[in-house]
Amino acid sequence: MDHKSLLRALLNKGYSQARMAQELDVKQPTISRWLTKDVKIEHENRLRIEELARENDLIQMDNEHSAPGISAGHNEIPEINVTGGLGGGGLTMVEAVANKGGMIFSKEAIRDTWKLPEWLLSRFNARSRDLAAFPVQGDSMAPTLDDGDVIFVDLRHLVPSPPGIYAMADEFGGVIVKRLEVVSRPGDDDIEISIISDNQKHARRNLMLSEIQIIGRYVGKFTT
Repeated sequence: MDHKSLLRALLNKGYSQARMAQELDVKQPTISRWLTKDVKIEHENRLRIEELARENDLIQMDNEHSAPGISAGHNEIPEINVTGGLGGGGLTMVEAVANKGGMIFSKEAIRDTWKLPEWLLSRFNARSRDLAAFPVQGDSMAPTLDDGDVIFVDLRHLVPSPPGIYAMADEFGGVIVKRLEVVSRPGDDDIEISIISDNQKHARRNLMLSEIQIIGRYVGKFTT
């Protein structure tokens, strides 16, 4: 089934064009154009359409986007293998970035999946597809986060506003979790970020926003 057919199938399921636009993070005229004209749908939007179709049982999760040996459904949250999923020089675990920042991870990066109850997702103000899980390593965020905790990160938040705890890529290709706060003044050419550890044994440092890559905002944790 092609992507235009998936959109029509969603209409048959009761979706309006306005609701589809909201779910896919595009404007309603874009949905109308996809449905009525012979236009190319960009890769990120095709992935979003497929994801929405899977949520409505219109297609099955394909093997290309599933972790080996794991049945990754639409309501499952990927736990990212930080060691295996990241390489020096960047986020090699990321396969695509959607319109508003949500990331889709490559199958090699996913080591397991989580399924959270709806009441907890509601408390996080997120859907499963907006989240990823990361294991905590080290004591830099103690006592807030301990070594061995698994944190849940909302991938839609790629700018540290409001200030809070965020996951980001470090310069060695790993993932670190820190408290981020904007310290530059409004109107400055570049935004300066203070990177803070809750453990006072670790010194804070400042970097420009253009020098860091934020993965998402911390929303909760599972403590072992």
